[in-house]
Amino acid sequence: MLTVTMTPAKIRERLEESEDRVDTELFLSALEYVRDDGRTRR
Repeated sequence: MLTVTMTPAKIRERLEESEDRVDTELFLSALEYVRDDGRTRR
């Protein structure tokens, strides 16, 4: 399995490239959900 690390800077770059095709508030909310869920499952 290949894991890819997305740094905050890389995520920002990708969101800027999306040219408003991505709802950034919803995307950030999903990232926070995944981060928080990963913390509780350990």
